[in-house]
Amino acid sequence: MLALSTAWNYREDMSVPQMLEDIKATGIRHLELGYRLTQPQVEALIPLLKKFKLKVSSVHNYCPLPFDGLSPRHSSNYYRLSALQREERELAIKWTNHSIDTALRVGAQAVVIHAGAIELEHDPSPQLFQMYREGKAKTPEFENLRSQLLKARQEKQKDYLKVLVESLKEVMAYAQKKNMKIGLETRYYPVEIPNIDEIGFFLDLFGKQGMSYWHDVGHGEVNERLGFASPLSYLKKYADRMIGWHIHGVKVLKDHHAPFDGDFDLQKVVPFMKKEHIKVIESHSLATAEQIKEAVKRLEKI
Repeated sequence: MLALSTAWNYREDMSVPQMLEDIKATGIRHLELGYRLTQPQVEALIPLLKKFKLKVSSVHNYCPLPFDGLSPRHSSNYYRLSALQREERELAIKWTNHSIDTALRVGAQAVVIHAGAIELEHDPSPQLFQMYREGKAKTPEFENLRSQLLKARQEKQKDYLKVLVESLKEVMAYAQKKNMKIGLETRYYPVEIPNIDEIGFFLDLFGKQGMSYWHDVGHGEVNERLGFASPLSYLKKYADRMIGWHIHGVKVLKDHHAPFDGDFDLQKVVPFMKKEHIKVIESHSLATAEQIKEAVKRLEKI
């Protein structure tokens, strides 16, 4: 199954019919409902799926976007299941369950989740990214900074994993009750959860309740470029426990370009793609309609 995320052509001021018309024009017949859709947009979209002959493959948490308060974070991490503050965790659980309900309403196969992050007082990630862009990835300074980040992350890991497990116990109990699969996604920033080993930790705990691995090709590639883990190491380790993919292009450390656009060789991960996996093109507005149409044709051949 090949789908296209609504993240591609999403705009706050775009009408839902126009959004669906543009998506259908790419040749796609399946959608992933992205995490920026509001409650009114979701309600407008559901009755239009039949009219546009579109089906929903998956839902990306949070969908709908929470509307019970403002978040200081990016909408993809509106509330964190890993938050040390109980109030935020409870909201994260509540709205993740709302996403599960949305997935049930539209007949989706899975809900993709971001598990959270280990919050550091001084996160060196921005500096690490900048040094890579400046061509300093092989320098002792880069290696020292990366080591400092990993050490700081490790020191706080236990506390965050402990509360995240408690959050996921509630989410997975609800998902299992509703017979909905959960895809645990590879993350972009090194402070985010899960890293490559934490994926296995959570799959061991919740795999029997319906949690599987969701591989984001851009996030995996960025991890390799920064020297944390290679995409193939993720895929070799969890190939038999996968449910889906986010597919897009990468240029240096910027992801969400059109598939095949940029300096990332998508072909190297293709052997791990199985027919039963959900495959979602998660390009953003950086990708033109023509690029998406061409990517759809190439991916369908693959």
